[in-house]
Amino acid sequence: MALPGGRLHLRLVALGVIALATLVVTPAHADPRAELEKARASFLARNWIDAEERLRVLLDPKSGVRERSLISQARMYLGASLLAQGKGDEGKEVFEKLVLDDPTFDPDPLSFPSEAINTFIDVRSSLLEQIRNAQQTAARLAAEKKAREEAEREAQRVWLEKVKAQAAEEKITVRHNRVVASLPFGAGQFQNGQPVLGWVFLGTEVAAVAGTVITYGMYSYARSRENEELRRPGGDVNRLVAQYHQRAEDVRVANLGFAGAFLGIAAIGIVQAHLAFVPESPEKKKRELPPLGRLRPSSPAAALVSGIAPIVSPLPGKDGTPGGAFFGVRGLVF
Repeated sequence: MALPGGRLHLRLVALGVIALATLVVTPAHADPRAELEKARASFLARNWIDAEERLRVLLDPKSGVRERSLISQARMYLGASLLAQGKGDEGKEVFEKLVLDDPTFDPDPLSFPSEAINTFIDVRSSLLEQIRNAQQTAARLAAEKKAREEAEREAQRVWLEKVKAQAAEEKITVRHNRVVASLPFGAGQFQNGQPVLGWVFLGTEVAAVAGTVITYGMYSYARSRENEELRRPGGDVNRLVAQYHQRAEDVRVANLGFAGAFLGIAAIGIVQAHLAFVPESPEKKKRELPPLGRLRPSSPAAALVSGIAPIVSPLPGKDGTPGGAFFGVRGLVF
């Protein structure tokens, strides 16, 4: 059955497109190892131009081979092919790329001509110092980067410790009072920031008060015994009364001495507190830092809310009078 001319033309065009697509797609999906073997076969057959073309396709950065070992082999064959064609400079450039990208590559001396092997060895020898310098530079840069990162981490740690120390302390200004400076027992000295002097006044005044209280009790006891002996009939009254009376007088002198010492020391302390009076002084107050867990909400619903308040708004009616009310809440989440 014959096809119309238009349909036959369309079918031939379609077959041509399919054939062209097959020709274009097939090399892209070809096996890289098989293509390298084809290039190697051309090289062994001394077909240098065909080998060069195949190898350049394999080494194309966009569509070529990706495996490192195959790239090194292809470059070795390409360099040898260029040398065989008298393109020495281009061959050396290919060998340089090979050595720089794969310094451990070692070609098989039985697979390449001696000229190619010798040229490769010369290129590798000339690049060894460059490779060694590059490795040393890379190691030095890595060490410097590591040291810099460690220094930055240490600086951050020190900075964080300082921030935590500052956050844990609150500086406040304490205003002093003249009334406190007029109190005994070293109150004024403690207020002025003189703790040593405050303890001296506190200790001596407490000792004076204790001595006053004790001697007053001894004095009262001696007086009571003196009165008892005066009321008791008979006995050696005059002698015992005289003894208790003398004892009471001696204890009274000691009692007055302790009391006077207290008054004198307290007066000296008060005068000194007023002379060295400090109107105000800064102090540091400790405060607790919040635990780390509180900074992370356990769920999205636990996000911080700065505030929440109800909203009540009248709704106007048709004639301008209130026709209803709107109820809601408002808040700020951050």
